Amino acid sequence: MDNITSRHDPRFEVTMYKYMGVENSHKLDFYEQHGGYQTAKKALTTMQSVDIVNEVKASGLRGRGGAGFPMGVKWSFMPPVDGRQRFIVCNADESEPGSTKDRFVLEDDPHQLIEGMIIAGYAIQATLGVIYIRGEYHLGYTRLYDAINEARAKGYLGKNVLASNFDFDLILHRGAGAYICGEESALMNSFEGYRANPRLKPPFPAQAGVYGFPTSVNNVTSIASGVHIIAKGADWFKSMGTQDSSGFHHVQISGPAVRRGVYEVPMGITYREIIFDLAGGVTEPVKAFIPGGSSCPMFPFTDEYLDLTMEYGVVAKAGSMMGTGGIILIPEDKCIVDALANVVHFYAHESCGKCTPCREGVSTWLPKMYAKLLAGLGESGDLELLEDVSHNIRGRSFCPLADACIMPVQASIKHFRHEYEYIIEHGKSMYAKKSRWQE
Repeated sequence: MDNITSRHDPRFEVTMYKYMGVENSHKLDFYEQHGGYQTAKKALTTMQSVDIVNEVKASGLRGRGGAGFPMGVKWSFMPPVDGRQRFIVCNADESEPGSTKDRFVLEDDPHQLIEGMIIAGYAIQATLGVIYIRGEYHLGYTRLYDAINEARAKGYLGKNVLASNFDFDLILHRGAGAYICGEESALMNSFEGYRANPRLKPPFPAQAGVYGFPTSVNNVTSIASGVHIIAKGADWFKSMGTQDSSGFHHVQISGPAVRRGVYEVPMGITYREIIFDLAGGVTEPVKAFIPGGSSCPMFPFTDEYLDLTMEYGVVAKAGSMMGTGGIILIPEDKCIVDALANVVHFYAHESCGKCTPCREGVSTWLPKMYAKLLAGLGESGDLELLEDVSHNIRGRSFCPLADACIMPVQASIKHFRHEYEYIIEHGKSMYAKKSRWQE
């Protein structure tokens, strides 16, 4: 996603991205001048922790990391306070292809995330927070590191935060570039110094998370949204979006769009509005789009799918997921088999190899099958075999990584079966553009 910029829907008041790109917006002085840490002060000095949980629950905020689980409900899963250490963990390992929304918060407004972590920590009575940041985000890491030090020096972190008798501090941990660490239990293993393999669930993090202690893991924009919900109220948040999907979201558009970038929009907006009104349309013919990052099944670029509203239930009923909101446009002259080979190679490379479906299926058999097709060696029955093996991988792996690979494969066959059949019958793609996997 080159030349990416932060934008918003001019039809509604921008909230989280208000100061993106503004000079010195990452500095504490700037943040304080624009009301920074006043919401944390309100939460810590005038509210009980259960009040915060209930307010976030009432807002309907669903996690913006991809799964869409209600954040207030997740916080309510934490066990009663029993004297043990508790952790609030921020998943800033933004490794989903097509997703860059968290990066802007980390780089341009890191104090917004820190304030959100303070409020979230107080809500679940966690005195330690961990921000696990993607290793490739060097600028985001540097600015967040400096911002944490600024906040600590000013008394926003440490003992007796804001004279509230609540202690809270942050640990900033840099990842090593593994997509699997986007899965919450693999992230926790990595933070503890172990290999980043997913853990068996149950127990879930709320019962046994970091070092076996009660833990809640949330996404960057989910936690930052909490600042605005506590500041303005659950009703304000619910005034945007729909009953199923409330509030605002951040969509990221890559591919042949006139104005690629990240947009803050109200939930319930249609994909047509996002692509044609906000992003200015397309620069060349497009045949498909992915609605939420590479792990989400693609849709054909037709009226039926362009007019879908951006709601969790609506998109799921149509056969895909909202995911992280990373909209990827696929050009008309791009071979779908080649595009899926690229997706498969990514997940094959990123698999931890812990379980058989992923190790033998995603990391071994699938890449070989796509290499065979693109080399012109496809045979009668290969497509049926691909469908059968995909069916047997899906839902049978230790974590969702295998499904993240298989679902796009299955959707590509469903919507563009003719391209697979052509490449098997003719030994070459129906498009002249050479595949990178043939070079």
